[in-house]
Amino acid sequence: MKTISSRAKLAVHMIRLTIGLFCGLAISNTGWAAFGDDPEKPKPEFTRQEERMAAKLIPRGKSTSVLIEFRAAGGRLLGIEGVDFDPAGQRGMDAKDFRSDLFAVTAGGIAPGGEIKLSLSSNYFTQATELWVFNRASVPPWLPARAESIERPDRVQELVVAVTDGGPLDGDGATNGEILLVVGPRDSFWGYALGTLLIRFFGVFLVLGVLQAGMLLAGQIFQALDRRQEAPKITAATAAAEPDGLTDAIEAEAATAIAVALHLHLAALQASGSLNLGQFDASSWARQGRTQIMRDRLLTHDRAGRK
Repeated sequence: MKTISSRAKLAVHMIRLTIGLFCGLAISNTGWAAFGDDPEKPKPEFTRQEERMAAKLIPRGKSTSVLIEFRAAGGRLLGIEGVDFDPAGQRGMDAKDFRSDLFAVTAGGIAPGGEIKLSLSSNYFTQATELWVFNRASVPPWLPARAESIERPDRVQELVVAVTDGGPLDGDGATNGEILLVVGPRDSFWGYALGTLLIRFFGVFLVLGVLQAGMLLAGQIFQALDRRQEAPKITAATAAAEPDGLTDAIEAEAATAIAVALHLHLAALQASGSLNLGQFDASSWARQGRTQIMRDRLLTHDRAGRK
């Protein structure tokens, strides 16, 4: 009983630990988005490698960091800064559709009124990801960048947008050979929410199935251990109860003598059991036999004649 109790406590502890880990992962993946707009954590970290720059950040609703790479064709990148979504304004746009802050990209090295192509590439993007530009001088301030989506190796999606110096996407509003593009990747919040909900819905059953399989496997292991522990005890008890003489081999002559003795004994019992003295036989042969038997008895018990 002590063994069963300890194993039951161990099983309950394993179930609690598994449920706790699962809940912890769910909370960490969800973040605090369920309680309102979750600010990006931490702020983007920008690095430069020759003619390209990269931003490392943790998007909303994700616990691991992603990398977004910026390039410029037909010019050069001068700098990139992170722009908080709230001060930029939310007129006509839902903040939940932007899972990161906006990026203020400054580029130059082009002729006044010229065009430059800026590209943003990351394995975090999908084919449904869009680029939207915020320009305070335009009405409305939010404009679709109409970026070209290109698939790259290693599941990388590249978004390329053409910006004209002094055009509607240029945030500085001047034709000066430099452009300011305030842009952000946009994904549908409801598509992401429903997809995440389905994944977690089936994930719960997957975790419970794995847990059940683990418990069944643990039960089989415990039963095998119990059988191994009980088998030597049964063998030792049986061996102790057996007499020592039964383990010796019996010779052929002794076996024959025992068999003959048993046969004679059983035959005598069968003959005496089948004899029916109460049956009357009136044949002359039987009467003669009985007469002879009585004569023999009289001779044996005739004490007066012997004297």
